[in-house]
Amino acid sequence: MLANWLWRFAVERSSWWRILIEIKYPNPRSIWQTDRARMGFSHSVWANISKAYDFFWKFASMDPGNGTSISFWYDVWVPGMVLASAFPRVAAAAVDPNASLSDVASFDDGTVRWSITLKYSLRGGAERERVQLLNFLQNCEGFKLNSSPCRIIWNPDYNCKFSVRSCYKQVSKDFLVSVQDFPAKQIWRPVIPLKVCFFMWLACHNRILTMDNLMKRGWSLASRCILCCRENESAMHVLMECDFTKDVWSFLNRNRAELGFRGSDSSSVIKSVTLSEPVNVDGWFASCILHAVWWGVWIERNQRIFEEKASCASVVAKKAARHSMEWLVAHGKVEKSQGEGWLKDAMLAI
Repeated sequence: MLANWLWRFAVERSSWWRILIEIKYPNPRSIWQTDRARMGFSHSVWANISKAYDFFWKFASMDPGNGTSISFWYDVWVPGMVLASAFPRVAAAAVDPNASLSDVASFDDGTVRWSITLKYSLRGGAERERVQLLNFLQNCEGFKLNSSPCRIIWNPDYNCKFSVRSCYKQVSKDFLVSVQDFPAKQIWRPVIPLKVCFFMWLACHNRILTMDNLMKRGWSLASRCILCCRENESAMHVLMECDFTKDVWSFLNRNRAELGFRGSDSSSVIKSVTLSEPVNVDGWFASCILHAVWWGVWIERNQRIFEEKASCASVVAKKAARHSMEWLVAHGKVEKSQGEGWLKDAMLAI
């Protein structure tokens, strides 16, 4: 929807709402978009809409037409490029930074000639940049001006007009990989309490309030892990690398097959959780024990900091095993008697 408003601003030149926006955020260098620099730290609706300009111009381009309404330096008449950003030192030296495309480009027997007038002579790197710009312009294949008015083109649509559907497809393509890689199904499991799932989601995004994340927010703290009292505290350390957490896992793995959670970060570890329907109690236990352990370790960490209470790794392991089985029994995945028997054997092993 943000891109839709940016498209409407570019094409609905006579609309009253567009005129009001242009008055509030005037852009002397381009009629196609507002001046983002003038917005500063504004929190207005249009200031937030304008944050989508970078995305919008990835897929929009311009048909130069007669070139009178297109800024040579500041409009995206070259697909995916603003010349003032690509060649900043030459743009800064231009006599007329607001020159239109028709002011700079002229045609002689079908050959385009570029006339860029500078306020002063360039030297060194700036001169090399000027030469690069001229070479780039000479290699712009198929460039020509005509008598038609300038217009904006939405490239993903075969009609060259913006549509929400075509925009959505582009957004989907851009984020498809990241969405597919995110272990959503492993995190949001029906048998596990919602607050624990939320915690796992935060851990996957490295958003739990460990010492390093608090320090990023400006807190002055001693970044030391309260569980091992040796290493700096981070989400990865607390949940995977800390000796205390490793001891918890060692108790759970004792006298039974390895649970098999592997990975270099929280996201990859969560991905290793099986999504297939377990066939026995051990399988159900393995399907939710990762949530229980990480949640238990986090609760233990908070108790040591805020309540000055400490439990050993075996106690945390027993609590994690009990929580896992209670979740499964509550949702009918395991019979209560079966779960209690399994839990009794597990406690003896721990």
